[in-house]
Amino acid sequence: MTAKINFMDVEEPGIAVITGASSGIGESFARILSSQGFDLVITARRKNRLESLAAELKQKHGINVEIITGDLSQPESLEEIASYIETINNLDVLVNNAGFGTTENFISKNSDINIFMKMINLHCGATARLMHAALKNMQNNDRGVIFNISSIASLILYGSREPMYHSTKAFVSAFTEMVQLKLNFIKSKVKLKSICPGNTHSEIWGESATAAPGKFGGPMHPEEVVDIALNSYKNRDIIVITGDHNIEEVVEWREVAYNKPGRYFSRDFSKTGFVKNK
Repeated sequence: MTAKINFMDVEEPGIAVITGASSGIGESFARILSSQGFDLVITARRKNRLESLAAELKQKHGINVEIITGDLSQPESLEEIASYIETINNLDVLVNNAGFGTTENFISKNSDINIFMKMINLHCGATARLMHAALKNMQNNDRGVIFNISSIASLILYGSREPMYHSTKAFVSAFTEMVQLKLNFIKSKVKLKSICPGNTHSEIWGESATAAPGKFGGPMHPEEVVDIALNSYKNRDIIVITGDHNIEEVVEWREVAYNKPGRYFSRDFSKTGFVKNK
């Protein structure tokens, strides 16, 4: 049997674990990685969707697919999946994709704080826990990649938008970068990527999974985001913004932020961070 070409250029691709695999970017990762010969462990809350996807990919690509159903914002489900990941000796890929958005307003007197706490648990807690579990065998093998699905929201802190979503995604990007720098210091070959899409067709926008265009263009399809993520494996980029139009939006915000007093640049400081002479 002819070996399938895979993004890692390895002869025997191992296992890819994908969270939030029942739709959107997670499902696209499952479809593309299975076509490259990776066996899968897929997890999400909706068992029926996982079963349907697993049956299709097994039949189409002749790979093994295991299902773990659970809500990663809940400690019991998170520990079950993390413990399982620690047993996978040939783990090559972890995709931390599970996440959600909300229309709740954090400063509203009527907002549901439980929604925001769930977002912290899922975007921050689950990402960190599963990374820690995956890195054990990846470091032993000195091989593997973790794709943490963040957002350009992690780089654009517009005050008028939902602060908890932006802040938790900012954690994902910053934490990914800091852990990669630690791995670089010990000369590990394991790679971490914070994937930062802009508007992308997915169920974060509701059941229709239809996103609206952003200021600079888009939206993108999940498959496009996954292709960019996988292509980034061969370069040194840690923060990966998917699409030139999304880069333009981030650049514009940075320029605006620099010219206003606030979180990033006080008028009393220079670009280097040193206090200006009075």
